[in-house]
Amino acid sequence: MRPRAAFLVMSWALLCAASVAQDVTTISSCPNQPKLPITFQVDCSHIASKDTRQLCKPFAENEACKVFWAYRRITGINLEDSCSTYTYTIYDADKWPHPKGEGGLEMKCGSDYLADYSVLTKSEIGPYDVHEMLHVYQSELGALPNMHIFFAPAMAEARKEVGDNKGYWDAMTRLKSEMARAEIDLKNGTVRPENQCLTAQLFIEESLYVKDPKNLELYYRKLVRSREKDMVERQRRYNRMFDVVSGGTARPFLLAHCPAF
Repeated sequence: MRPRAAFLVMSWALLCAASVAQDVTTISSCPNQPKLPITFQVDCSHIASKDTRQLCKPFAENEACKVFWAYRRITGINLEDSCSTYTYTIYDADKWPHPKGEGGLEMKCGSDYLADYSVLTKSEIGPYDVHEMLHVYQSELGALPNMHIFFAPAMAEARKEVGDNKGYWDAMTRLKSEMARAEIDLKNGTVRPENQCLTAQLFIEESLYVKDPKNLELYYRKLVRSREKDMVERQRRYNRMFDVVSGGTARPFLLAHCPAF
């Protein structure tokens, strides 16, 4: 390759690298807060719109400086034990590398996310998300009876913690509606047998949270960690935790719909 041609190729490569770097926001500290124990990155290089890319910085700041600390308090889990960096990679819909129908996917220490469900979300505090990071936190719990167990109360509490009051009350309205529907369905016997235990557990987790929001923190702290793959054993492990947190009041209801403790 001629020297001039080589120079042009190198210049083009450097420009591309610089362009990508400009589209990656890195947050390693937050104003008036303890030092972040992990680094947050939001990669918006797969976003075409300049206006949308400008939302990546406030999204990154909200995730690092608000959502991360909220889930740290709620769960008692130190994410830095598993991750040194948390990376969100944000995509336009036409560049999404995963099967259609998924708006976001949990990765080892981060998340792939569609712009519509992340940087383009609107709230009192600007764009933020409480869903995908919770998956990464809950991967520390061991084998789950369901991938979204604890999600309704944990996401509601996180919204309150970060200062999104409208988002919190909207989440609580949905949670109470789900509780009422689950109770009616279980009472009427319209829940399929294979789904009864999960439905009962979700009802208990939500009802105990509504009774006292501090119960949510106890779920994470009283649950015994295990990688046991057997579904019945997973359900029993969670039943035992709910039994402890409820002071025994949840036991009759859970025994009516779940395997023994």
